[in-house]
Amino acid sequence: MAVVYLGIGSNLSPDTSVPEGLHALAKRVQLDQVSPWYRSPAVGFAGPDFINLVVRCRTDLSLTELVVMLKKLEREFGRAPNATKYSSRALDLDILLYDDLVGQFGGQTLPRSDIWRFAFVLKPLLDIAPQLMCPLRRVPVASYWPVVADQPLKPMLDEEPALLAVAR
Repeated sequence: MAVVYLGIGSNLSPDTSVPEGLHALAKRVQLDQVSPWYRSPAVGFAGPDFINLVVRCRTDLSLTELVVMLKKLEREFGRAPNATKYSSRALDLDILLYDDLVGQFGGQTLPRSDIWRFAFVLKPLLDIAPQLMCPLRRVPVASYWPVVADQPLKPMLDEEPALLAVAR
């Protein structure tokens, strides 16, 4: 089974979209860990804040099959296949790491560069995998934190348990 880290985000009804998305995802892959959830401003456009988290999962799906499944799941949550990259969405599912794959795979770049570009991706990843090594540069993923540490990010500790209960 492949070990995969997925970034999950939502800024359209995230209080229901994220838990329902996690529930739907858990029917398709084996969820091992779910990070704490964070609120952050939209990037690249004016829109409501996003709720972001990272999950560690295992799957027998190939990378290509996983991409297809995740896109299908996003569409089930209302995302158009040709949606603008920087726009509001009920569910955004991004493959951050798939085992230790490095390179371009059918339009999918691994590891995903968002890991070291955005605090809303890196912080929840570090929460569940603090010792993780970057397969691209062979350095601790935590070494990227100082670059993004000043980006706005608010933990959702008070809201998270109630939201997660919906996912079960």
